[in-house]
This record gives sequence, C-alpha cells and structure tokens, in this order.
Amino acid sequence: MVNNISGLPLTADQEFEAGLTCNGVHATPTTPLPSFCPANQLTSTLVKIPAPNTENDDHNPQRIQPRSLFDLALGDDNLFRGDRFKWSVHFTIINLTNKVALYNFLSTFSGTHYVTPRTYTGEVGFHF
Repeated sequence: MVNNISGLPLTADQEFEAGLTCNGVHATPTTPLPSFCPANQLTSTLVKIPAPNTENDDHNPQRIQPRSLFDLALGDDNLFRGDRFKWSVHFTIINLTNKVALYNFLSTFSGTHYVTPRTYTGEVGFHF
C-alpha cells in the first residue's frame, strides 16, 4: 500500500494503525505486511478498501469504515427543587459501546486520529 501524501510505501506502524491484514496476517507496529499482497487478500478492520478493479477516486475511493457511536447524558439542573440556591448534577458517557474506530487516517493537516475510547464524566454544581 502506498502513502498518498508522499508516494512512499506505508511504514509498518502506519499499516498497523490502519488495521491492515494480508490473508489473515496482521501488521504490527514493527513488522509490515509482506511486500507482495494480492489485492483480494488485503483487508482492514478500520478502512474500507474497494474490491479489486472497482476503485475510482471520484465514485468509489478508499474511506474510513462507517461506524455508529452512542453517547449517553443524564442530569438534573435543580436537584433539590430550591428557589434561591440550586444544586445540579450531570453524568455523561462518551462512546458507550467502546467502539474502536478511525475518523482520520494520514490527514495532510492533522495526521491519524482514533475515536475517543469510552469516557465517563460527572459534574456537580451549586448555583446561587
């Protein structure tokens, strides 16, 4: 696979970050895929690679795999129903299902980015 930015082959780490496999053999951060990998054996868990002879830069390019992410937020802005002083409490979970996914790979301006892993946030507030 070739890096579209520099025209050079991908490094072992870049192949690993893209989730590439060749005939079931996974790339690792230090070991690249074999130098020759038939197009019908190249797959990825994170990047959607068009089938052999179907790639078209305008209508069927390589893309990041589609994904569905779910967040959850619960809270109350007046916990004790006060008139003058109010307590609030909020709880948020980002990426509820803890899905591993790319949202940017080798971007010219910002590099490679993964979706945030599951994150919990709690907030308590006192308003006066």
